[in-house]
Amino acid sequence: MARGRATVPTDTARVFIEALRNCGNVTEACRSADVSRDWAYDKRKADPAFAAQWEEALEIAIDSLEGEAWRRGRDGTEEYITSKDGIIYDADGRPVMQRKYSDTLLIKLLTAHRPEKFKDRAQIDHNVGDLAALMDAARKRARGE
Repeated sequence: MARGRATVPTDTARVFIEALRNCGNVTEACRSADVSRDWAYDKRKADPAFAAQWEEALEIAIDSLEGEAWRRGRDGTEEYITSKDGIIYDADGRPVMQRKYSDTLLIKLLTAHRPEKFKDRAQIDHNVGDLAALMDAARKRARGE
């Protein structure tokens, strides 16, 4: 890592931002650019343009994850069908596949994009008034008073 470097070429900043855009992970982006995390965070603090590129890179990385979530939820993924003996093959010797979908991803995406329709509507009312008085009244009812 380049912890002791006085200056780092702008190419290094570009490599870091590109890596961050592709992986969404600061530590991995630092490895790709051969810089320390200290360098990255110091540069972000000192350079508003770099900080803006950093945020944009993370947004792109997150958009990529969201795209993959859409694909897995909507289109599913092909998986081998297995038994206790391993992969099942058809009469021609080809592995038998099935398409699996992710209901969890679908629910998360719908909740994120249409919260007015899909968010959890359960609410707890913590405003119960005088709790001691309510408990006394419940005790009296229980005793038949």
